[in-house]
Amino acid sequence: MNAKTIGGLIVLVIVLAVGWWAFQLQQQTAKWKDAKEIVEESFNKDGAVATIRYVGVVEGPIDKVQDAVWGVERSSQMIDNIKKSELIKQEGNSKTVLMQLQALNLPLQQYTMEFTLDPAKHQVNFKTLQAQAADLEGAYKLEASPDGTRTRITYEAKSTDKIAVPFPAAVIESANRETFVNTVRGVEKALKAPPAG
Repeated sequence: MNAKTIGGLIVLVIVLAVGWWAFQLQQQTAKWKDAKEIVEESFNKDGAVATIRYVGVVEGPIDKVQDAVWGVERSSQMIDNIKKSELIKQEGNSKTVLMQLQALNLPLQQYTMEFTLDPAKHQVNFKTLQAQAADLEGAYKLEASPDGTRTRITYEAKSTDKIAVPFPAAVIESANRETFVNTVRGVEKALKAPPAG
């Protein structure tokens, strides 16, 4: 191979690499375009187990969104569905919170929940310690937009009924969807609130 051929191959590789990078950037940008409260969702119920996934996008940098999501003991002040959120115990990156939740016009549910923050992953894991109707386990996963001005919130959970639920799956799905939408609104409200202190 002569120098011209090698030079041509190097230029071709550079052009392909730049093209691939531009394509990936365009894909990332499209993911954030026209974001609404729920940009992706799935809900599947198989017997007593529901697998839930909602994704929303909020205006705000990831660190501030993480602070808002991690402030679970203040949920009742920010999220319409949460009627009570009382911190029972906090140790390091773990909180135990007593919560009362009412979605749609369904009966009020009480949960004792454990939340664990993984700051490096921008993730808040949660699980039920005590509940009336269903055990819940999952996570809020946060991802910064490429420009750092917005944050993608992914809620993934598995809910296992503890009692025979007298409501159709569509009602349970609507209750979960409403709660997620109100959670996104609550995070947005927390981001607009003046700093505590």
